[in-house]
Amino acid sequence: MHDRILIDLLVIFSLSVVVVYLCHHIRVAPIVGFLFTGALAGPFGFSLISSITEVELLAEIGVMLLLFTIGLELSLEKLVEMKRAVFIGGGMQVGLTIAAGSSLALVLGFPINQAIFLGFLLALSSTAIVLKVLQQRGEIGSAHGKTAVGILIFQDLIVVPMLLLVPILAGRTEDPLMELVHFVGKFLLIGLLLWFVSHRLLPSLLFRVAKLRDQELFFLTIIVVGLGVAWLTSMAGLSLALGAFLAGLIISRSEYGHQAFASIQPFRDIFISLFFVSIGMLMNVSFFAANLLPVLGVTLGLVLLAAILASVSAYASGLGFASAVAVGISLAQIGEFSFLLARSGVSEGMLSTDLYQFFLAVSIVTMAATPVLIAHAKWIGRKLAHIPGFRRLAVGRETGSAQRKAMRDHLIIVGYGENGRDMAQLARRQGIHSLILETNPETVRGELAAGALIFFGDATQETVLRHAGIQHARALLVTVPQISTALRIVENAHNQHPDLTIIVRTSFLSEMAVLKEKGADHVVAMHQEVSDAICRETLQAMGISEEKIGADLKWLRLNHGNQDV
Repeated sequence: MHDRILIDLLVIFSLSVVVVYLCHHIRVAPIVGFLFTGALAGPFGFSLISSITEVELLAEIGVMLLLFTIGLELSLEKLVEMKRAVFIGGGMQVGLTIAAGSSLALVLGFPINQAIFLGFLLALSSTAIVLKVLQQRGEIGSAHGKTAVGILIFQDLIVVPMLLLVPILAGRTEDPLMELVHFVGKFLLIGLLLWFVSHRLLPSLLFRVAKLRDQELFFLTIIVVGLGVAWLTSMAGLSLALGAFLAGLIISRSEYGHQAFASIQPFRDIFISLFFVSIGMLMNVSFFAANLLPVLGVTLGLVLLAAILASVSAYASGLGFASAVAVGISLAQIGEFSFLLARSGVSEGMLSTDLYQFFLAVSIVTMAATPVLIAHAKWIGRKLAHIPGFRRLAVGRETGSAQRKAMRDHLIIVGYGENGRDMAQLARRQGIHSLILETNPETVRGELAAGALIFFGDATQETVLRHAGIQHARALLVTVPQISTALRIVENAHNQHPDLTIIVRTSFLSEMAVLKEKGADHVVAMHQEVSDAICRETLQAMGISEEKIGADLKWLRLNHGNQDV
């Protein structure tokens, strides 16, 4: 039936509402609730879902959207800054984990080709879970968050050659060298196309779309760009998710990244929930119950091993000891791309059915434990740093404090009209780090060319303010002319950062009270300021002293609107 997928989605989301609601009450991460929902609804549970293939497709879209938003948040410039984390940290983590996992498998009696394949499976962490939890905790921009992201990026890149090696390890490839040549050729061709899109086509396209001020058209354009780049990279043998990540990086180079991030996030969260549900569906609950102790024992050992190896890798990339430990704990799980490898391994005869189910059970337990581990990762890192044996490693190592300061205590200016422009110029004169949000694409393009730190974005959306670093800002200046827009901006900013100093320009004195109710600290009424200036100049012309003028203007403000005085 054509409506079967709708019924299945209704079942999934209905179960998710109940399970996640219960998870909140017992203080368990919602991700665990989604995994449990999948286990209940899947073929090994109550078999409530029949369109499993369609649900898995929607889940893959969720992973694509997640990596797309991460690409938007990182930008190519930030990625270059993270090169030590990506290549040193990521390279060491993958290499050490493959070596350790393969060695353990050889000791347990697996043949060398299968042992290497098992090492592949253990080397990949969960990009979807780690990034989602770090984003929820506001730790993506922290020292350990950036390094964790860098290592995850390397893992996602290395998946491609791993997939190419699976048939070779299984002895199924006739000419592996020729396949490698074809892959490199396609990869270079896709690279040239991406360069053309990012430098020639995309800036002009987004500028023309943004000029129309149509949010639906802007959103559709972003989706087309993301899916288009993902399709191009899939043609080169790369994953769709990695292609979506590259699309996000491309858009982040433009001034429209903030708005694109805000537009895509609500849809991403819906599809990501389906991803976790689909992972839960894969697990055979009966097999898990029958092998509970071995599964938990292997899980504990793998989490400890993965945490240690990732911590060593993060420390080698230049991170401080406590932060490196936090990275290791954050990455101590088996990832979603390991499922892709595992399915390939099953089809190539590298994994038996029982071994596949054992792998799934261990993987899902590590995923379920990840939110709890990340929540305590920094605390564990700090505690270990004070142990005498580790204290020497923790001394004298900076953890990127200069980077953290770069987007702290800054001024956010919303609206780049005359008032916003004047304030930005004064901020530059005073050495104040300021960031500007504007909805006129022509203004944004012109000021970017002049060297201003300005982005296209609607500040009434919470995500745009968060992307602009509202949590770490010192002050917010709102200069938009519409009172309804100003009220929403002030309310959103105050909710996200209650201690933030908010200054608002408005037109009328009557609007000051409601703005202050929403959280504004200082409100300047333009008409009142003009009236004060006119009255001051007139009274001075009539020979009234400055002291009396000041008292009269104060009296006028106190009695404004009272016709009986």
